[in-house]
Amino acid sequence: MRRVHVPAALLALLPLICCQPKPALTVPPSVVADAKSAFVIMADLPLFALEQGMLVARGTLPIGEKLALLGPATKTFQAGKERDFVPVRRDSGSEGWVRADLVISRSILAVVTTDTAAVYEAPHNTAATTSTIPRLSIIAIASETGGMTFIRVTAFDPVAKILLRNVYLRNEGVSSNPDDVQAAILLQLAADSNSLVQQRALLASAIKDHPGSLFIPELNAALIALTAPRATEPAAGTMVTRAEAVSVFDAADEKTGKLLATLPKGQNVDIIEKTTESFAIGGDSAPWFRIREPAGWVFGAFLAAPQ
Repeated sequence: MRRVHVPAALLALLPLICCQPKPALTVPPSVVADAKSAFVIMADLPLFALEQGMLVARGTLPIGEKLALLGPATKTFQAGKERDFVPVRRDSGSEGWVRADLVISRSILAVVTTDTAAVYEAPHNTAATTSTIPRLSIIAIASETGGMTFIRVTAFDPVAKILLRNVYLRNEGVSSNPDDVQAAILLQLAADSNSLVQQRALLASAIKDHPGSLFIPELNAALIALTAPRATEPAAGTMVTRAEAVSVFDAADEKTGKLLATLPKGQNVDIIEKTTESFAIGGDSAPWFRIREPAGWVFGAFLAAPQ
């Protein structure tokens, strides 16, 4: 067998080469929470004030906000249950109390970038579950797993209204780049807003301030959709209102349209036009119908064929 001679100098370097630890994951401070700070990863987290020994709701916190933790958690009763609450300070300087189990410290704020990220029960391929986390979801990565193939995360389940804890995702489907995280937060805030002015401001800010984000196509599409008219087609017939105080708008959109009137339950209306597509509002999906009197648009879920 032929011998291969390795220079002595190289042999001396081999232990150093083989045993060097992997470089630590470099993450911008803006997306890192230590033991004295925490992230909000669910929309409209209740913020409380302590008044005469009682917690009183004083507003909500937006998703993605970073809070300073001012002290240890304290047990107190809220809504008939004993829970742990922690005192916090916002960037604005205002202070309050939040449920300790609903904010995440020692974590890296991130966003899901794949269409659907598969959830794993443990950090290996055979532990895949049937659950997924959708694209644009804001999550918190446990700091000690950042940069690993499988990262341990906390995510909010909007259906069950709970935080999913100690589940794993593959890290190639996640970004902790501040441009991606902040763009996704602004896009979600815009989607949740009922104000056209606020929606436009949030989307325009995201595009201007985070031009390197992976989500620029979604931001542009959302901004265009706010001003693009909805396609319509002629329609005819009579329908009847099936709910109390049915709203009539000057446009086929509950967010951008101006409220013109309300109709009582059981009132007949003449239909003269409808949108070609259906739209979702509060769990209902239906087209919009333009009625003759009072002139305006009514969401189809509140109309029915007369008996």
